[in-house]
Amino acid sequence: LMSRAGIVVIDIGTRTWKAGFSGQAMPKVEVNTLVSCPASGEDQSGAFIGQRAFPYPDTEVTDVMQNGIIINWEAAQTLWQHLFDHELQVIPEEYALFLTEPLFSPPTHREKMAEVVFESLGSPGFFVAHQPVLATYAHGRISGLVADLGYTFSQTVPVHEGYGLEYATNRMELAGSQLSQYLMTLLGDMGYKLSSKMPQIVEDIKHECCYVASNYESECQLPPASCTLDFLLPDGKTINLSKERFQCPEVLFNPLPNWNIPYAGIHDMVQRSVNQLQEEIRPEMYQNILLCGGSSLFKGLETRFYEELLQILPPNTDVKVSAMPLRKYSAWIGGSILSSLQNFQTWWIRKHEYDETGPSIIHERCY
Repeated sequence: LMSRAGIVVIDIGTRTWKAGFSGQAMPKVEVNTLVSCPASGEDQSGAFIGQRAFPYPDTEVTDVMQNGIIINWEAAQTLWQHLFDHELQVIPEEYALFLTEPLFSPPTHREKMAEVVFESLGSPGFFVAHQPVLATYAHGRISGLVADLGYTFSQTVPVHEGYGLEYATNRMELAGSQLSQYLMTLLGDMGYKLSSKMPQIVEDIKHECCYVASNYESECQLPPASCTLDFLLPDGKTINLSKERFQCPEVLFNPLPNWNIPYAGIHDMVQRSVNQLQEEIRPEMYQNILLCGGSSLFKGLETRFYEELLQILPPNTDVKVSAMPLRKYSAWIGGSILSSLQNFQTWWIRKHEYDETGPSIIHERCY
């Protein structure tokens, strides 16, 4: 089918969409999902995408996504069109579109995706696949336990022979956005008041300065000078960071009591997921724990995660944690690999099939 058409892969995340061409090693572009549209009138061509959405006074900033699900389809269409026109610079009518979605997205969500892809964008082909399954493909596997630390939630999803096992999936609302909020609180306690209108600055501080302590208690005993770091703000002022650097991501392993998180941390989620599985597939899961997602990139997180797991698992459990350098893009990379395989090409939903059957065809082809 797609010999005449190219293939675009878009991984649809809550905070960013990653887009690029099938068969490539990493996405060509990553855009923030905030879309601001002119508050008056119907002309959407004046929309600002991502961080550029903030500074404009007469615009309404719209959240396209919530917990991995598209909640504003008009804004989503603006974002897709922007990716094709300005970032990838190709015509959607000439490219089949491979999209990702979370494991728990409602059936109506993928039907609506198909509708937009075929009727608004005019793509010749479409497919949608679950992000955790694609993450295992990115690691060259078809089974594994995906520990995905994203922007609005963290989750552990056992994937067995290409299928995400929903019954053993565990999820908590503790991930990148909550860490950023917490960092703002910590900075506020130090006397630095950052406006919530400048979320990107807090994100930058988090990404550039924060790390996970190998031992939190002993790190706290160190003299503050041993972990101080200055961060230069755009206005020329400097923020002087110290213990906040490791206090912020520590909550991934020890959520604060008043946060009402039902888990003792990301390592606890892994153990609970595996305990919900049949005995015979547990060893395979422990040997294939795959760290994914942008919030897994803190320096020191991988080692600490492994150590915490060893402490709570039965002695002599064979545990292996894989964390590829591009793990922020795991789902995209898996989509790029899958969509470029020769034997995958029969799986595409073609435009004429959609026209004949309607959006329900998606449930027969994509699962």
